Amino acid sequence: MPIYEFSCSKCEHSFEELVLSRSEKIKCPACGSAKVERALSVFSYSSGGSYRSSAGSGCDGCHKSSCSGCGSGH
Repeated sequence: MPIYEFSCSKCEHSFEELVLSRSEKIKCPACGSAKVERALSVFSYSSGGSYRSSAGSGCDGCHKSSCSGCGSGH
């Protein structure tokens, strides 16, 4: 049972949803709109105090408080 990330086209709210079936209709929990898009997400894990992403080496400098590799500043 995968958990997907979504973004609402109407109110721009980002949220996660457990999707049990492909035919399931997803609605934004903030505004109730059915105009949602599945967002790109990547798997990450923590090892030895730093974070690693399955997205590859594009952002490999991440630590608990900052991300020197891509500047996202977790």
